[in-house]
Amino acid sequence: MKLNSYCSIFYLSIILVFTNCTSDEKIFVRDDLKNQENGGDGENTNEGDNTPLFEFSVSGTGIDYIKSTDPDTFLSIDYLGQFEKEIPGVDPTLDSNAYVFEATFTGGKKIGIWCRSNFGTLQRATEYANKLTDKLGKLPVFMRDELNHVAVFSGESRASAEPDGKFFFISDERIDERIADNQLEETVFHETVHVYFEKRYGTSTAWKNAQNADGIFVTEYAEDNPNVEDIPETAIFVYTMVNYPRRLSQNIENWVIENIPNRYEFLETFFED
Repeated sequence: MKLNSYCSIFYLSIILVFTNCTSDEKIFVRDDLKNQENGGDGENTNEGDNTPLFEFSVSGTGIDYIKSTDPDTFLSIDYLGQFEKEIPGVDPTLDSNAYVFEATFTGGKKIGIWCRSNFGTLQRATEYANKLTDKLGKLPVFMRDELNHVAVFSGESRASAEPDGKFFFISDERIDERIADNQLEETVFHETVHVYFEKRYGTSTAWKNAQNADGIFVTEYAEDNPNVEDIPETAIFVYTMVNYPRRLSQNIENWVIENIPNRYEFLETFFED
């Protein structure tokens, strides 16, 4: 009888352990970095491990790389009227009655914000144009100055860059999602990195050499799309480390310096000024 009781207790313990191990909760910090997050000795323990640090640089990390209190260069915004504009995201791409705004920044830079007519009213289009202005103002000036305009539409969550046209487009749903997660600044930064860097350096010999020398990617998204997403995914870490040291946790900064030093050095020069 006593033996049967012990066996029952052992069996119940196994079930409990298995149940806890199969939780759906997503942990976004690498297991080999947890000790550092919890006050460990700061030594990176993933030597020889080619696993990326995160799945994505923005979504799911919980990192506030660019804070709402960071300085920005936005000055004013003006409504210019309704005009025919090309706004991807909803067919047909050409919108004959887009709401057109013009945002002005320090140095005289102007960026168009074109809101698709499917916003329905000028008031609603103005609301979403205003949600972007200070985020654009927080961009590094050389990236901000590359942008011609931002195209905004009302629809399912989506954002994508068009480097050839020097713009990116984004939906109202994606804007609201990112604001709720405190990550709209990071999304604007990511898409603008595409605009500035993708054609210039995405497949360049210098960047490819840095990739090969490092042999690891900071995110799974970058690893899966090395020619297009590696620079935007890496740049947000480098920008933050250069301009706001210690904003990232020490273990993340250590990981970047130790695992992707060549790409860090490549991008550092752009963000130093």
